Amino acid sequence: MALPSLSNWEATRDALHQIALIVGAVRVACVDPLPNDLHFSLDLTDSGFSTSTLCCGGVLEFDLTSRELRFSRCGAAVFQLSAQGHTQISLARALVAIFQDSGYSIAPSMKRITGSSALEIDVALSKDYLRALNRIYSALARFRARLGGFMTPLVLWPHHFDMGFIWFPGGGSDEHADPQISFGFAPFSDGLERPYIYAYAWSNATGYVQAPVSAPARTISAGYTGLYAAYDDLRDVGDFDLAVESMLLQFQRRASAQLR
Repeated sequence: MALPSLSNWEATRDALHQIALIVGAVRVACVDPLPNDLHFSLDLTDSGFSTSTLCCGGVLEFDLTSRELRFSRCGAAVFQLSAQGHTQISLARALVAIFQDSGYSIAPSMKRITGSSALEIDVALSKDYLRALNRIYSALARFRARLGGFMTPLVLWPHHFDMGFIWFPGGGSDEHADPQISFGFAPFSDGLERPYIYAYAWSNATGYVQAPVSAPARTISAGYTGLYAAYDDLRDVGDFDLAVESMLLQFQRRASAQLR
């Protein structure tokens, strides 16, 4: 089955991104720092994205189908909060208030919570994004299973709103110091308004490296240096999972040979 087109979804995309930044701020405020800055990430769920277990013992999740924030503890629902009718700022404030009413005191940073326009989430487009996200998650997880050595989990990064993981080819495990290749899926970035799959390789000794790739992927050097595969070029391939796996394995082998 072809992936959804995600046409004219920018308003929905940006609203979901703003909500991910809220959930991410809650996680950062309520967990201890983790290696490779993983406390800044979110987990992927079958219905959206969530924090890990917070210091209070609960989990905060956003459901892309119902457009609701849900907080549960020990498997039991504590509260839910609809995003409808809110701006990013008002939703964050309402979330802090409902946490307080439920007996939890949290103080997430508002540094990236500045949106004052109404969150425009089209239900059909939000469901399409979830379908695309789940499909691409499966493809990336299948590819990730082919790799050996140390890797970070496959997670969602609220800041860029991308889903990805890092593989360390040289036996290291520190993203700030060791040779690494990042793989993932981004809904957009500066200069790239349409979704894409990416891969880029870096080490202190080499900087970012370029490696030959095969269609539908191509090498780019604007925005980042590495593999770029447009979502629109991948939507209708015969075997999506195999196509993703093949192009990323090719990049992984060629790029890792250059890292030192």
